[in-house]
Amino acid sequence: MLEQLQSLTTCGKGWAEKRAQMAIELTEAYQSQKISTDEYKELLQDLVRSDLLELEADDIELKSLLVTGIYALIQLA
Repeated sequence: MLEQLQSLTTCGKGWAEKRAQMAIELTEAYQSQKISTDEYKELLQDLVRSDLLELEADDIELKSLLVTGIYALIQLA
């Protein structure tokens, strides 16, 4: 799933690039035990539950990739 998110960091859509990069950074923080599992899951969920995402997401395919990738990380935690 990180590969999927990594590909979104250079997709040309700022809203997707920013959230994908944040998900990757959160994963790195989680893996290095800088944040707890609960905090990690909550922060990832915030990335896809945001009302702002609904307003910014102008490409349903990219939004789907982002949401799918982030929920996969949550399930793996």
